[in-house]
Amino acid sequence: GGASQLRPCARGGYCVANVSQPTDCPAGRYGSVTGLSDASCSGECAQGYYCEAGSVSAKAAACAEGSYGNGIGLTNQRGCLQCPAGSACPTGSEQPSVCTPGSYANQTNLPSCLRCAAGTYQSGGGMTACDLCPESYWCAAGSSAPTPCKAGTYGGSEGLQRAEECTECPAGSWCSA
Repeated sequence: GGASQLRPCARGGYCVANVSQPTDCPAGRYGSVTGLSDASCSGECAQGYYCEAGSVSAKAAACAEGSYGNGIGLTNQRGCLQCPAGSACPTGSEQPSVCTPGSYANQTNLPSCLRCAAGTYQSGGGMTACDLCPESYWCAAGSSAPTPCKAGTYGGSEGLQRAEECTECPAGSWCSA
């Protein structure tokens, strides 16, 4: 018989005395160093991430875009939560990010918020739709508030997208700002 070689236990697992093969760190935990013994795998997996059995890092696998992980020690993607409408969740999110004014998220599981289209605006945060620009105002894409037509012009309809769409006051009429 040949001499056996002593090797430290590999990362991602731990070694028990008198057992020839390492044991994977359990799901939800990880082994970032070699030579772990007696189930001494580290503390739970980090928020926004999950650790399957044998993981070597607290950030072994990120919660997919459109989902978030608000707890530690998650064991797989199924433990990550669905991003709610009105919020965005990029890859590895710990919490949903509420959409800022001028943007919206009209459905669940979005990785980023959508900009309000030209002719619409959104003054609130965490919204699922944009509002139509009111008459005598115009709204560029991503507007958080409507912009009034300048003095001497007026807007004859809702949903104007540019200042140039405001109409000059006809002779014999008066248009205030």
